[in-house]
Amino acid sequence: MAFHISSYILNCYRFPFVATLANPFIRYCINNSIIPLVFVGTYMYAIYQFLLGEHLYQINQIIYLESGFAAGVIAFILFCTSYFFTINKDIYRMFGVKEDDPNNKPLRTYHSKHSWKNPNLVTESRDWYVETYLIYPFINRLVRPIRHYKKDMLIRVFRQNNRNAFMFIMLAMLSLFSLSYLQDIPLFNIPAASSLFLLFTMLLMLSSAMYTWIRGWSLLFIIGVCVVINFAYKSDLFNHNNKAYGLNYETAKAEYKNAKIDQLGTDSTNYQTDVRHTIEILNKWRLKNSTTNCTKPPMVLINAPGGGLRASLWTFYSLQYIDSLLNGQLLKHTELITGSSGGMVGAAYLRELYLRQQHGTFNELHTSSYANNMGKDILNPIAFSLVVNDFFFPLQKVAKGHFTYNKDRAFAFEWKLNQNTNGILDKTLHEYQAPENDATIPLMVFSPTIANDGRKLLVASQPISYLCQNTYQANLKLNPIYDALEFNRLFEKQGANNLRFTTALRMSASFPFVSPLISLPSEPRMELLDAGLRDNFGLELSLKFMHTFRNWITTNTSGVIIIQIRDKFKESPVDDNPQRDMIGNALMPLGILYDNLFMIQDLNQNQLLQYASLWFDQKVEIIDLVMNRNSTKNVSLSWHLTNKEKNQILKSIDLPANQQAVERLKYLLLNNSSPNLNSIGKSQPKQRILP
Repeated sequence: MAFHISSYILNCYRFPFVATLANPFIRYCINNSIIPLVFVGTYMYAIYQFLLGEHLYQINQIIYLESGFAAGVIAFILFCTSYFFTINKDIYRMFGVKEDDPNNKPLRTYHSKHSWKNPNLVTESRDWYVETYLIYPFINRLVRPIRHYKKDMLIRVFRQNNRNAFMFIMLAMLSLFSLSYLQDIPLFNIPAASSLFLLFTMLLMLSSAMYTWIRGWSLLFIIGVCVVINFAYKSDLFNHNNKAYGLNYETAKAEYKNAKIDQLGTDSTNYQTDVRHTIEILNKWRLKNSTTNCTKPPMVLINAPGGGLRASLWTFYSLQYIDSLLNGQLLKHTELITGSSGGMVGAAYLRELYLRQQHGTFNELHTSSYANNMGKDILNPIAFSLVVNDFFFPLQKVAKGHFTYNKDRAFAFEWKLNQNTNGILDKTLHEYQAPENDATIPLMVFSPTIANDGRKLLVASQPISYLCQNTYQANLKLNPIYDALEFNRLFEKQGANNLRFTTALRMSASFPFVSPLISLPSEPRMELLDAGLRDNFGLELSLKFMHTFRNWITTNTSGVIIIQIRDKFKESPVDDNPQRDMIGNALMPLGILYDNLFMIQDLNQNQLLQYASLWFDQKVEIIDLVMNRNSTKNVSLSWHLTNKEKNQILKSIDLPANQQAVERLKYLLLNNSSPNLNSIGKSQPKQRILP
């Protein structure tokens, strides 16, 4: 209907004979329906193919669903046409002119060697030449003569119809805005694609509404509005900066300047205090993993990947699967979890479930329902909020602790994540401090990228200045650059400990358009990007942790096992470098950088691992668990997964390389003797968690 209204407003004057018909807008829609009908037909065919491929419904069920969709389309069209039928006036109702033209009869088939010509065609020039039109579907007529009508009468008919169309547009826009107050109701969590259609529908209707009033100046007006908004966006009037829930934005801002960075990076007191504090946690971890034969346990570090919901589900399921085979020994031996984006969401959910199991809240950690929760959609409420709320002005506020914040798509992300996980992640960062202190659960460090300068902002429940500072080396003279900042100390006066844990997860997964950049209360204002831009797996933090505590690890463990959860194979086929067109060549440097970003990280981190052998005396083993994904069998990078994609992710654990990795972990963690990290374990009977 937006297409019809927009087309009518723009083009009705090209067909002056339409003004002489009864119900001119409805007649115009009938003749303008080829493109919408082709679109709806193609859309319904695509829906059929998609649902058939998902293996969720039988053919009769798909037909039933498609019938409901078609019925909804028809019902809305009938509603709109009844509105225009009631309110619009044609030339007869406006001027009392009756349809008395004897030539206005249905067109009959005319057999002749010569093509026929409508004798009543208007001779004056028109933009678009028309001979016949549809009066009803499948019934057409010749264009009637309009010479005897005054031009002013036709124009007044069109203008009156256009004003009514403008009123309809305003009512439609108002109804869409009102939906922002219903976004918390699951019934209104429409699919993201539908929200996208709504967005473009609004843009189409707004442009049509402008044309109704300013005609040919509308394009220039739109350009001018965009320029004004672009400059006004620098002010808080239009730029509604997204905030971190739990922080105090009303107090004095934290200082974020080079002098402050250098001060934090050279504070030896913080460094020594934090090292001693973490060694106390490590001692408790060692005591927890003590065995009767006094063998040293291996320490497990987990690297979780970025990659939206696919990374969340794969990280959670692969770790849950392995932990079930190891009778809970995986999480028991894990000391540190690092990574980015979606992978940290999956790891955080599993860690919280493990914590509740330790506290006796429930006993079964390895049921399939938790993996199902991790695969639930998050994108739909984000997209809906973007369209009905964020695209214009956030109209609502939400209370978090003692402060209120804008209710936008960032809130939708956290709200939906809490809903999917039954609210168990709805905590503050501080609430994880005690169980981490007691070594009940592994430490978890988030590392979002600071957009201002590319540094990392390390967010954790524990003091971790040793991950931000560089150890002094007597034989190295340079002006050091500190590549990371500690969130808790930098924003201590702004209530860093009160940060919502789901906000910490969102900090690590701040991707433009989907999850907005988070602005922190500092001067100058700090903005955060996805952690994957610097370190997609968190390996750099793992190596820095190992370097800081290398003496303790050598004395108290049999070695380190780094489990890397990967959402793609480490080595992919070399690109055949096809011939590019002119635009492709112009964009090639940027495209290559984006396409190879994570490959570049892998190459650099592989070198870091090689150099680690020079300063780390204990054994290290890297265990890769890889999702089955390639160019021909891809899984979308999104916060929504199809049923087919979920099955593909869950079945990735059956890849031979993954099964070999599982067997290796079973040998290293279940062997009663001191595990030799250079040995290959014998195959054991495989157990399964049923997805």
